[in-house]
Amino acid sequence: MNGQPLILIVEQSLHDLELLNSHLGILNFSCICTKQGVRAVILAQTHQPDVILLDIMLSNLGANRVIDDLKHDTKTATIPIIALTPLTVVQDDRFTMLAGFDDCITKPYDFNQLEMVISRHISQLNYLNLS
Repeated sequence: MNGQPLILIVEQSLHDLELLNSHLGILNFSCICTKQGVRAVILAQTHQPDVILLDIMLSNLGANRVIDDLKHDTKTATIPIIALTPLTVVQDDRFTMLAGFDDCITKPYDFNQLEMVISRHISQLNYLNLS
């Protein structure tokens, strides 16, 4: 999409979804958004985003199932998945790595951290694509 990195935002809270979409747009990222895990898998397979931001508190198709589906599909297996999680859920990085996430961003959002984490994963992808 226009040469901008594409981010798939999967967030149960409409407020947070709109907030992330707006902020990432300002940072020159293109975004596709959904509140549903099933739709997230379909959107990821169809659009193959550069990064996926995934709310761990999804209700319809849990985040663990979404990760499992994405990591076992050759089209989406290498896409970095970043956990969006309440601060109270994450005590250390082991939680996110054991769950299959590549990284973690806590709520309430620190937008400097958000930009840094996304940019780091996109830079890693660019490096791997050049190798």
